[in-house]
Amino acid sequence: MTAGAIDHAGFVPAPESADALRSEVARLSRRVALLEAESRRPAGPPTLEEFLQPIRRAKEAWELRRSSGQPVQKTVKVVQPIGMTLPAGSALRREPPRDPADRQADYLEKYDSRTLFYDAFRHGEDVWLSGPPLNNLREELEKADWRVDGVDVRGSVSLSDWGRTQRSRIVGAGSGRHLSLDLGDEKFSAVIAPDDSELFAGQRTIITKSKDNDLVWIKDFLHYYHIVHGVTGVVFYDNNSTKYSPRDVADAISSVDGITTAVIVAWNYPWGPNAGPNNVWDSDYCQYSLMEHGRFRYLSRAAGVINADIDELVLTNDARPVFDHVAESEVGAVTYAGHWIAKATPEPMNPARQRRFVDYRHRSKGTTTVKWTVLPHMLDPRTTQWRVHSVVGAGSERSEEIHHRHYQGVNNGWKYNRSEGVAKPGTHTYDVRMSHVLDIVFGT
Repeated sequence: MTAGAIDHAGFVPAPESADALRSEVARLSRRVALLEAESRRPAGPPTLEEFLQPIRRAKEAWELRRSSGQPVQKTVKVVQPIGMTLPAGSALRREPPRDPADRQADYLEKYDSRTLFYDAFRHGEDVWLSGPPLNNLREELEKADWRVDGVDVRGSVSLSDWGRTQRSRIVGAGSGRHLSLDLGDEKFSAVIAPDDSELFAGQRTIITKSKDNDLVWIKDFLHYYHIVHGVTGVVFYDNNSTKYSPRDVADAISSVDGITTAVIVAWNYPWGPNAGPNNVWDSDYCQYSLMEHGRFRYLSRAAGVINADIDELVLTNDARPVFDHVAESEVGAVTYAGHWIAKATPEPMNPARQRRFVDYRHRSKGTTTVKWTVLPHMLDPRTTQWRVHSVVGAGSERSEEIHHRHYQGVNNGWKYNRSEGVAKPGTHTYDVRMSHVLDIVFGT
C-alpha cells in the first residue's frame, strides 16, 4: 500500500501503525526463514569435513581473488578526534563515583576527571557529543555559552548521561562546522567532524580496541575475520600505544587482503581504573564511550558489526559466518560466551619466536567474557546501547551455536598473568575444530 492509500475497509493507517505492521511482517519473515533453514539442515552435528566446507570455500574464493591480479580499491585513514578537556589548573572536576573503601591505590591517578568530550561529529540533523558521563559537570555545562559557527545554540543543547558514557547532542546543528564552548573562564573550540557512516554502508565490519598489540597479531586477526566471517571493514581504536603510531597500524591493516575499509581512531584518552578490591566497575568510561562513538559516527549503516578484541576469534558451531546466525535471530543482536585458549604448547617454544594464533591449540577450563554481534538496521538507536559485554535494550538472544576463543598467548598481559607453559592432560583440552580452521585460514 502506498503512503496515504485507503485499504479495502476505507481505513487510512497512521504512519506509526504502518511502521509497526512492517516491523512485525519483517520479524515473522525472519522467523519463517529460520524455521525453513533449520528444516533443511541434517539432524545432528556436522562431521568434521562438513563443518570445514564453508571455511575451505571462503579460503579458495580469497585465493582466487588474490590471483586475479585485479586492483582493489581501499580506504584506510587515521582520525584524531578533537576533544575538550578541562585544564589541569581548573577548579572544575568530574567527581569520582566510587566509594573510597572500594578504590584501589591508583584509582584517582587513573580516573578521568577532566575530559568533557572526546569528539563532536555530525549525525543526521544534529551534532553529537561523545564523552564520559558528565555527572556533576552537567549543571555547569547547561549554563555555559554554546555556539556553532558563532550562532548561540544554548537552547538546542541536550546533555544526557547513559551509564558509563554520555549521549549528548546539539539538535538541528548538523550543518555546522565549528563548535565553541565558554565555560566560565575556560574556552574551548573544536571542528565538527563529519558523519562517516557512508564509508561502511552495507559492509560486514568489526569494532576493536588495542594498545601496543603486535602488528602481526592485528593482521592475523583481520585475516581470520575476513576469511571466516566475510569482514571487509574495521573501526580500530588505538588507545595510547607507545610501540608504534596510528599510521603504522594503518599501514599494517592496508596490507591485509580483503579488508577494504578501515578507520584507525587515535583514541588518546585516559582508559580509567578497573575494578578495585571489591570488584566495583563504575569508572572505566573510555571503552564504553568508544562503542557509542563507533556506532554513531561510523557504523550506523553497516550490514553487521562484530565486537571483539585482538585476542578473540569467533567461530560458530556450523562454521557459517556469525552474521548469518544473527540474521536468523528475531532481534538482530546475539551474545555468546567464549572459551579460553591456553598459553600452552605441545613443546616448549623458543622465547625469541613470534607468537601467533596457530601456536595455541588447547582450551583451558572455564568460560570467558560474553561478546556480541549485531545488525545495526534492526536496532532502535534511541533505546539501545552497545556496551562491552551486552547490547542493552535490544532483547539480545544468547546463542550456544556461537563462541569466541580468547587467546591467552596473543596478548601483552596487561590484565591477567599469562605465563606460558606446556599443555597437560587433565588441564588442557585439544580444540580439534578450531585447530583445523586455523590450518585452513593461515595455511599457504
